[in-house]
Amino acid sequence: MNLHIGRNGHSRKLPRPIHDFMRRRFGVLPEYLENLRCFEFEGVVNDDKKVKRYRIYSPTKAQQQKIDITALFDLERHPDMLLYEGYIDKEGRAYVADRRSFLQSK
Repeated sequence: MNLHIGRNGHSRKLPRPIHDFMRRRFGVLPEYLENLRCFEFEGVVNDDKKVKRYRIYSPTKAQQQKIDITALFDLERHPDMLLYEGYIDKEGRAYVADRRSFLQSK
């Protein structure tokens, strides 16, 4: 997988379209969403659609488990820290998948 990290490679607050999608789709409380962080990078979906991709985690959960998440690579090394991932297309539409259910089924 070829990852192009956006901006400075650091995590940031959720973009508004992602935030709003998660509130509607998953019923996640705004206070919880404000505490989540994400890494943004360029990606492609459906074989040809360029998008901004996001991997979302909880800094609080990472801190509780004494795991430092300072780069996207850290989420790959600790996949249990990945809670959601999604994208925003060029029209500004967001889509997010819940990755927590995969972990709960193990």
